[in-house]
Amino acid sequence: TLRESAERFAASAAARELFGNTFVDHFAATRRWESERHERFVDDWQLARYFEII
Repeated sequence: TLRESAERFAASAAARELFGNTFVDHFAATRRWESERHERFVDDWQLARYFEII
């Protein structure tokens, strides 16, 4: 997942050596933010499908 990839990137010594801590921390944080927003998103299909169950 995007979240898992961000965590692995943030923990990568190679990424930190290549790109620097500032970039890695910022990039990983923005991917975590994006993942959180995506997880909260409810699309039309989900509304139609699960509204009937409730």
